[in-house]
Amino acid sequence: MTMTADADPPRPQGGNASKTSLRRNRGGFWLTRGQIHMGYLILAAMSGTGVVYRLGFQSPGWMALYALTVLWFLRDWRQSAKIIWQAWPVLLPCLVAMASTLWSVNPPVTAYRSFQLTMTTLIAIRIASAIPAHRTMIVVSLTSAIGVVFSYLNSVVTFLAPAYHPNGALKGIYMHKNSLAKATVNAAHGLVSLGFYWRMAVVGLVGAALMIPVLGMAQSAGAYVTFAILAIYVPVLYIRRWGGTARRVALVFSLMVLFLVPLVIVLSGIDALGLLLEKLGKDSTLTGRTVIWAFGLEEIAEAPLGGVGFGAFWSVPSYARLYIEAYVDEGLYWFHNSYIELMVGNGLLGAVTFFGLLIGVVIRCFQWYLQDGSVTAGYFLFYILINLVAALSDNVIYNEHSIRHMLIAMAWIYAGRALGRWKDVPRSG
Repeated sequence: MTMTADADPPRPQGGNASKTSLRRNRGGFWLTRGQIHMGYLILAAMSGTGVVYRLGFQSPGWMALYALTVLWFLRDWRQSAKIIWQAWPVLLPCLVAMASTLWSVNPPVTAYRSFQLTMTTLIAIRIASAIPAHRTMIVVSLTSAIGVVFSYLNSVVTFLAPAYHPNGALKGIYMHKNSLAKATVNAAHGLVSLGFYWRMAVVGLVGAALMIPVLGMAQSAGAYVTFAILAIYVPVLYIRRWGGTARRVALVFSLMVLFLVPLVIVLSGIDALGLLLEKLGKDSTLTGRTVIWAFGLEEIAEAPLGGVGFGAFWSVPSYARLYIEAYVDEGLYWFHNSYIELMVGNGLLGAVTFFGLLIGVVIRCFQWYLQDGSVTAGYFLFYILINLVAALSDNVIYNEHSIRHMLIAMAWIYAGRALGRWKDVPRSG
């Protein structure tokens, strides 16, 4: 059987296969710039998805990525300046996070974490400016799938013990059961995408179905909700080659389903969430999330304009924090909601800049998919949508060292390139 793939746009100039100075010997073996950048992407995917966390490699991995990124940007600062200038909408939320150091309740923590957020975003910009979109899709999808497979094996042979969370949920090789649950959803989405990309749709669908038992072992209600989005993603991929009109109708209909189904459930009075929580053995507070969110909303009301500083809330003593640690989860350091976390840390300033970016990215990816109907465009559009929904119950975006935050930045660039709104900048000299 011959395996073929969907056509993708030409590779950007930054990712060409020109020879580098890293010549190994006189026999003619060379490392190309493309190979170096792929290694860079793989390292970022492994660190950003958390598959190397319990191996003790995640922090060294990020330090290596920081160093490589700074060296690359300094090596050709003229090219870098032009790239960064084009990417200003992606970097604007980072600037707000860094600026919040000035009014933060804990300036050192805000300065440090906002620096990490900025470096995470710069790494994403570097990858997207040098590596084609379809390669990023392949690497991130396979990395997530490998992490899920190793987590399942971890439950069987119990290497890297403990493999289970104290409540009995599987966490595998990840730091937390929710990390495994999110990775499982992203892996299923990626496998479906790769199946259609390589024209082996059935294989991709079977691979995604095999993720379901691991999803159950992770015991995450939010992950089940986001996994269900694949039910509208698969028809979109099937219909994409029927032509422009069918593509538009299918995509618009799928998005209507995504937003209208929850509305219909609410209006009908059916307690679907309650039934799901009961099935998973969880309480009506979403394992304490509603309590945490209530405190978060109170904090937003007290500092609505600029917040308390990016990442600073959990670093200083407060009644809310002491109550949460005593009655909900000791050692908790996030609100289990990216949007509340954003507003608590950076207030309306952060909300305007980051929500503006999210809306822009979704519109660009929507236009990208309607333009060429490629699997790659569909992958990025639904990756963003899945994680925007996941952000309602976990911190998955506007978060340092997160592959999901990185792919938002990368989707802006990739969609812009496909639509002719991003100009690849050649190296100087």
